[in-house]
Amino acid sequence: MNVWKANGLKYILLFSLILCAVVSVVSLWSYSGSSASQSAAVRQGPSGGFGGGGGPGGGMRGLDSVNSADSKDQGTTGQTTDSSTEGTSTSGDQGTMAGTDTSASDSSGAARDGQHRGPGGMSGNGSGMGGPGGGGRSGNSSSAYATPLAVFAALFFGAFVFITYRFRARDWKLGERNRGLMLWTVLGVGFFLRMTIAPWISGHMDLMLFRNWATTAADSLSGFYTNGSSDYPPFYIYILYVIGQISSTDAFSPYMSVLLRLPNILADIVTAYMLYRLASKRVGYGVSLGLAIFYVFNPAVFINSTFWGQVDSFFTMLIVGMIVLLVENRIGWSAVLFTIAVLMKPQGIIYGPVLFFELLRQRKIQPWLLSVGGAVVTTILVILPFSWGQEPLWLLDLYKGTVGEYPYASVNAYNFFALIGGNYTQDTTTLFLFSYHTWGMICIVLVTLFTWWMYIRSRKPQFAAAAALVLIAGVFTFASSMHERYLFPAAALAVLAYLYLKDRRFLWLAGGFSLTIFLNTFDIFYSSNSQDHYGIILCVTSLLNVLLFGYLVKVVWDCSRPATIQAALPKATNIAPLSAE
Repeated sequence: MNVWKANGLKYILLFSLILCAVVSVVSLWSYSGSSASQSAAVRQGPSGGFGGGGGPGGGMRGLDSVNSADSKDQGTTGQTTDSSTEGTSTSGDQGTMAGTDTSASDSSGAARDGQHRGPGGMSGNGSGMGGPGGGGRSGNSSSAYATPLAVFAALFFGAFVFITYRFRARDWKLGERNRGLMLWTVLGVGFFLRMTIAPWISGHMDLMLFRNWATTAADSLSGFYTNGSSDYPPFYIYILYVIGQISSTDAFSPYMSVLLRLPNILADIVTAYMLYRLASKRVGYGVSLGLAIFYVFNPAVFINSTFWGQVDSFFTMLIVGMIVLLVENRIGWSAVLFTIAVLMKPQGIIYGPVLFFELLRQRKIQPWLLSVGGAVVTTILVILPFSWGQEPLWLLDLYKGTVGEYPYASVNAYNFFALIGGNYTQDTTTLFLFSYHTWGMICIVLVTLFTWWMYIRSRKPQFAAAAALVLIAGVFTFASSMHERYLFPAAALAVLAYLYLKDRRFLWLAGGFSLTIFLNTFDIFYSSNSQDHYGIILCVTSLLNVLLFGYLVKVVWDCSRPATIQAALPKATNIAPLSAE
């Protein structure tokens, strides 16, 4: 009995961790059963996905109409789907994200996505692209997973509001014993929970594109762009290459959809660990562990990496690392991570001004040399294997094509333009004096100038996280051509801003942005709304994003005063309370 009293918590934590690990292994083992059972799981899977009613090879039907996985889900017309295949599923679900994953691997037949897309949604009702995997809208996804996910999200955000409002730092004090085990139990449970669910979620059609690219890259990494028509930037192709090589073996080929999710599942855990490590230096252990729990089990994070299967978690990990290194004055490595982020996703350029502002603040030549040198060397190393047989400016042409591919005021981003009815409205349409595109550019300039002003006013690198948050929130809310997932890093950045500036209002912003990110992603993933319908979720989420940005501006204005920054700096003997304002 005395042993149990002394070690009861340790035993409970170990049991929880082992239990989750065993459940995860059983789930993966069950998933790797016979080919027939795998195919049945796809066709009848709760998330609809690629196998929902598709005919033979139906899962590949939409592949000819898309070529980029960065939100190539949005607002398609269904012009490339054939309604005659509805309800004719007969064999194997080839080309799906589950089952045997035996679809064709050549992406060369993929046409430019913008040439086939229009504002309407790839209907995919039975054409193999239905459900959440079948384009942004009009897919029929079963509620078998939607309802539990929605209930979990409601419980999570309800608990967040209660805990953030009710508790203070003194209520979060935990004993010295088992601290490490508590942390690894949180991270381990989060990881194993994702691995348990991932095999059974068909995911979004983005997974099909990633899978196709992984196979193409594994066949010929240097010929990836010359042999295919992908417009995805080169960095993540290396990760897809590794996945393609692993999945080419008999042992791992059934787990292709899990392998495609794995880098981003791991990125969720790594990001949570980075937040914990930083928090442990600046706030109490209880708050640090609470922030790790907040990120690991955040529905907005969970739905992106585990359900959708997108790569925003990996991208966010790079941005968080960039900001942390920048604050620690390791500016050369910060520039390297920033460059990798841009070489992974074009929207990485949104965070460039933060690095630029810090370089200007330091007023030294050495940081500039380190940053430029790190960026140039990183770019050369990343693009060199893909450059053989290419035009000298092939990378620039790639980015031009990607940036100009969605000429709409909003691409399923629930922001200001969506709020006033601009979702999938051509960005050349006039809104008052200017077009949506021109208004968007004006807003980008204004947001950047405001952020610069606040950064100069703060006089400290600790303001970098808040600056990055203002940039992504402002650009997402008021710029054109935004996709629903571009706001994803805001949740982690808001936590970072709290840790550096010790203003509790950033925690409310972290919860608020998590809510809008989840609602936006959930609505698009499960296609509960149609492009031509001004739905309640679109209206409420868009309005919330506008209000959250206004609140963020007020908080940043207050925190940019030098005295506030100085008060937030860590002290050896002082732990700032959670309620600090």
